[in-house]
Amino acid sequence: MNVIQEIETRLPEQAVVGFRRLIGQARVGDPILLQERAMARMVAQAQWILNRVGTDGIRLTQAGHLPPAVVVEAAAALDWGWPISVNREVHLSPLQELRGHLRDVGLLRISKGTLLLTKKGRALAGNPRELWWHLARTIHHSRTAAVSDATRLLLLFVATRGLTRREDYLVTLARALGSLGWVQSDGQEPTTDSVWHLVDTKWRLLNRLSVFEQTDAWHGDRSAVTVGGAAFARAALQSEAPVAG
Repeated sequence: MNVIQEIETRLPEQAVVGFRRLIGQARVGDPILLQERAMARMVAQAQWILNRVGTDGIRLTQAGHLPPAVVVEAAAALDWGWPISVNREVHLSPLQELRGHLRDVGLLRISKGTLLLTKKGRALAGNPRELWWHLARTIHHSRTAAVSDATRLLLLFVATRGLTRREDYLVTLARALGSLGWVQSDGQEPTTDSVWHLVDTKWRLLNRLSVFEQTDAWHGDRSAVTVGGAAFARAALQSEAPVAG
């Protein structure tokens, strides 16, 4: 059972037909035919981090951040869409968040103050196609069940390519999460603000992976989906649901 089929098992009966129609619109079952060079463009920033860590690793600062020289190097090597020049990782949040995600999905680890590649990270650092697949299969992972559900539903809407504004995603996600029985801490139905709190980090990560057209998607509201972005979302939704228990 893949992750989107698992969500269907928790929907009220009256919502299943519409959900299946949405799955058809998203072409979730389609084969992934994206060319490798397109995959490589999408994971370029992630691959740069893995290759920069390399076999020797990177000694982190006492606060656990990348050293300023590496931040400057990263800023010069890739377009992070950041409006100012910085030399501290805390001031270049796209880099900081992507590094954190690569650690969360098992590609980086920290040992005795040094950032290192894991065995999986070493295997994928030079293989953009397999790195793309790994990031797709793990994008929805979270220790928080509500974040996982919200991310999977977000990916479903991304795969349809039918929405172009962030606000439209949030309105639709709020309704979908409500259908799954999610409520806020006060028992009220999800709102767009509460949904954004769930998916904001994942949204920015998808932007870093060029899932959205690069039209100021970091701060702006226009969020048209790229061809590669739709393929990435479908690949993510084809991944197997975790076994309960």
